[in-house]
Amino acid sequence: MNLDEVIMASIAEFLDVEVHRDTETLDLSSKIEIVRKRITEKVKNTTNNTFTKNGSMNYEYEMFFSSNPNDMIKIDGWIPIETEKIGKSDKISEYIEIGLLRKAKTHYS
Repeated sequence: MNLDEVIMASIAEFLDVEVHRDTETLDLSSKIEIVRKRITEKVKNTTNNTFTKNGSMNYEYEMFFSSNPNDMIKIDGWIPIETEKIGKSDKISEYIEIGLLRKAKTHYS
């Protein structure tokens, strides 16, 4: 599973949890936790260099993303980004200062 597939699967899982009769009354953090567990299981069952052997993502930085104003579903948050895809590595500290990047949490699992 590449990152795009993980994001799309996460959105699909969230929509499923959001409208499912058994989970529709849960608060947002509970729904996110359900999705996190489902995606972790899906990732563990795939082989990809992006992920470590225990299924966690191995990234040093996360990048902030924001939905477009016209998107039906608003999703703002952080996604892991490979350091070499950042572009100018000498600008990383500047990107962190302005809130575009942040150090990744230890691992996603």
